[in-house]
Amino acid sequence: MRYKAPLLNIILLLFSLTVTAQYYDTGQDPASLKWLQINTKRFKVIYPEQYGKEGVEFARSLDRAYSDLSLLFQEKEFRIPVVIHSFTVQSNGYVAWAPKRMELYPTPEQNTIPVNTQRELSLHESTHVLQMVSLNKGFSKVMGYVFGQQFPGAVASLLPSWYLEGHAVFAESALSRSGRGRAPDFQKELKAMLLEKGKIYNYDKMVSGSFRDYTPDQYRYGFQMVTWSLAKYDLHLWNKVLGFTADEPFTINPVNISLRSNTGLTKKRLFVQTFDSLKTIWEKDLAGSKAHKYIAVSPSKKGNYVGYHSPVFAGKDSIIAIKTSLKEPPSFVLIHPSSGSEKKLHVPGLLYPYFLSYGKGKIVWVENQLDPRWENRTYSVIRIKYLDSGRTLQLTHGSRYMSASVSPDGNVIAASENSAANVNTLAFIDPSSGNVLQKYQSPGNASLQYPRWSDDGSKIIFIYLDDAGEGIMAFDYTNKSWQVMLEAEKTDLQSAFLRNDSLFFVTSASGTENIMLHTPSGLFHVTNSRFGATDVSLGGSQVLFCDYTSSGNDICITPIEDVTKAGGYVSQSSLIINRFNLIEKEKKELPGESFTPEPYKKWQHLFSVHSWMPVYADIEAIQSDPASIRPGFTIMSQNTLSTLIASAGYEYSTAGENLLHAKIIWKGWYPVIESKIDYGYRPVVNSAGAPENLVPTAPDRGYRIINAIYIPFRFTTGRFSQLFYPSFSTDFRNNYEYLRNTGDYDHGQIKMAERIYFSNYYRQASRDIYPQWAQVFDLTYTFAPFDKLIYGTGISLKTSFYFPGFFPNNSVRIRFEREKQKFSEYLTMNSISFPRSYKNIISGNLSFYSVGYNLPLLYPDFNLSSFLYLKRIRGGFFYDYARGDHNYYLTVAEGQTTIDHESDGPESFRSFGASLMSDFYLFRIPYMISGGLEAAWKDIGSIPSVEFRINMNIYGFNIGKTAP
Repeated sequence: MRYKAPLLNIILLLFSLTVTAQYYDTGQDPASLKWLQINTKRFKVIYPEQYGKEGVEFARSLDRAYSDLSLLFQEKEFRIPVVIHSFTVQSNGYVAWAPKRMELYPTPEQNTIPVNTQRELSLHESTHVLQMVSLNKGFSKVMGYVFGQQFPGAVASLLPSWYLEGHAVFAESALSRSGRGRAPDFQKELKAMLLEKGKIYNYDKMVSGSFRDYTPDQYRYGFQMVTWSLAKYDLHLWNKVLGFTADEPFTINPVNISLRSNTGLTKKRLFVQTFDSLKTIWEKDLAGSKAHKYIAVSPSKKGNYVGYHSPVFAGKDSIIAIKTSLKEPPSFVLIHPSSGSEKKLHVPGLLYPYFLSYGKGKIVWVENQLDPRWENRTYSVIRIKYLDSGRTLQLTHGSRYMSASVSPDGNVIAASENSAANVNTLAFIDPSSGNVLQKYQSPGNASLQYPRWSDDGSKIIFIYLDDAGEGIMAFDYTNKSWQVMLEAEKTDLQSAFLRNDSLFFVTSASGTENIMLHTPSGLFHVTNSRFGATDVSLGGSQVLFCDYTSSGNDICITPIEDVTKAGGYVSQSSLIINRFNLIEKEKKELPGESFTPEPYKKWQHLFSVHSWMPVYADIEAIQSDPASIRPGFTIMSQNTLSTLIASAGYEYSTAGENLLHAKIIWKGWYPVIESKIDYGYRPVVNSAGAPENLVPTAPDRGYRIINAIYIPFRFTTGRFSQLFYPSFSTDFRNNYEYLRNTGDYDHGQIKMAERIYFSNYYRQASRDIYPQWAQVFDLTYTFAPFDKLIYGTGISLKTSFYFPGFFPNNSVRIRFEREKQKFSEYLTMNSISFPRSYKNIISGNLSFYSVGYNLPLLYPDFNLSSFLYLKRIRGGFFYDYARGDHNYYLTVAEGQTTIDHESDGPESFRSFGASLMSDFYLFRIPYMISGGLEAAWKDIGSIPSVEFRINMNIYGFNIGKTAP
């Protein structure tokens, strides 16, 4: 077995990773949309016409954010396009380089903080822009002229993602009266881990994650590290790191070098120092609070990380809740506290935040759904489950309901709705038909969160968000009137419940999320949780809630009579962000500059050259083969709406040929259209069987033209997601093929292929290697209507079926593949599989069967300094069998392929074997690599065929705010 080539490929792959990983296409918006644009000094804001005045407000918010960020960054000259995708139902954003742009998804979250969504996104994403612009200096600026926008993007990959996100969260928190850094919920996972377990996981485990244990994300621990370093050392410490990284990226680890110079610390030592200090602060805070641990009524977790969310009473000894864990996808469970039993009721689809309601035997919730074609249009629909019959129905279609609650009698659903124009309404829906009964716009267009019916079904209670912050509002269902119950302020609220004149709500005012009770008699404490009490609900004289621990949320109950008068210990000292006072008073009004929107003509912005290279590199090719880089040059274009992606280049090949390449992909219509041309190679002259004196006069330059049209349909139906991919492609090459039947050469051949691909995948858990349930069908028909004398036809079917294994996260994969080829003058390689270890065989009629079993073996979470982090070791067993006739055995020698012999009769091929794979990270680069060995035997006692396998998933380099 040869090891040198695979190891060399790993090194080359890592070397090229910083370039190949940053080209990022998040998808397209509906083709029918008309767009507007606003040009400010530094931002070109592009948004759908339907977003209306909100686009103007966002432009003002971005300009204001840049002005406020001058406290953290030196003034920078830049201009960047900003695309607002208002037809999604998420609140999100990211900044990408190559091509550089900011993309925003502005729909207000349900689980948000008390700050305007536009304000938070503007501050957070503008911080990322300034981070990137700060890298455009010195050596990196010079190299930017050589490589274009991709070089700063590559340099940014030298910065840890926890810094990029942590600094952005710091900015959104320090420059407003809110931000995630001011929310106790944002630190409770780290706080619980430190105080209950006594220590935090090591640096590499936090950076690369774990399949064995839950690890808080880079936003949370990155914010703590960045904020601690700025408080202890220098407010502009990380600007110095950015400057040094831009000037000297070739030092490989510029962040550590700069940190050592300015603080004496490395990244890892800063991590240790930060959490050693926080442990001391948080221990003191916990002792002063006199908080206590509540007894869980949820089942024992047996040492695993399991979280329960949104519990509701469903009877005297019944609780329904959402359960999450690493080994299973989120599910609805029925819990009986008296016996400690738990029963799975349902596995929902894309559900976040975790919120459900219950009334008269009905569970109601909201799921996100994908648009079949447009990635930047999504929906949120209401679903209902009837416990008596077990039926689950989808009530609404193509809707934008953010959350929903069914009345206690089960007769009406109240749902908060947000339109693509950012109009917030309260809708009442018939649960039997899904029809809208009534709609009411919220006062002041406040965003409505977590609707809950009062105990008697007369009112609906909301957390509401407006420019002042979060408050609590009620809608009287009888009188159709609104009432503010708690005025909005910069204190995070999580949920509320009303019984008569008693308002129970979760607030973070004390520095920890806890349940409070507001009555005409005054304000009372209901809980005094150590790390956070959330999801308040009532049943009789009991208060039901979730209490956070280092092993996830527990479901707990406390008697209403145990409430205490409000007062006592209140602390915000554990929030490091409170050590900063960068603004005396937050501005309530946005800058008064007047912006006039103008039409954005898509046809005028088809091309946008963003990067180039003094070598030839096919971006798709070098992801699988880093050694495919050649002398030459490459130029790349991707327009702002990501509807047209193009590249062109010159290559000096290993054969000494001067080649030209061009590729264009159009994604602006429902079908995607691709075209690629390669020009300049020597045409192939296949003279097999031709007389020696019959030699065609071939042109000096050959070319190949590939065209394809396809529609990437995506669907979500509850816990399953589907991909339906019909396509048609043509492949033309001006080669010369000798025809024995006519005794002449054919110049130029075209092959065509029709393909239908369909997959149906069950929602996966974090630890799943393969889905527990899935079906894949891939049907392809190839033909050559203009070259029937040369190429025959072929039809192939590939199928895969996945089933659960004997233990959690084990899986069984069964494959059946069938292919029938009708050969003409020349043979065509099979498109389906032969049993492993068989090579260089072509079969005219082939059937393939395979069964495999895959299982995780270990979750070592082992690191070797910064070089290697081993996350998982997994294994597999397989048995392959095939039967074929009209088999041709090939010999490959000196680059030539010839037929050694052929067999007309049916033959059987079989092999069995095992694989040992590992999932790991190298050099803390944030892309998991899977590599290992696979051995296949043809017979017991025979010498196995051993292959080294490696692959890597690269999702694109982007930085920004992402959904939890």
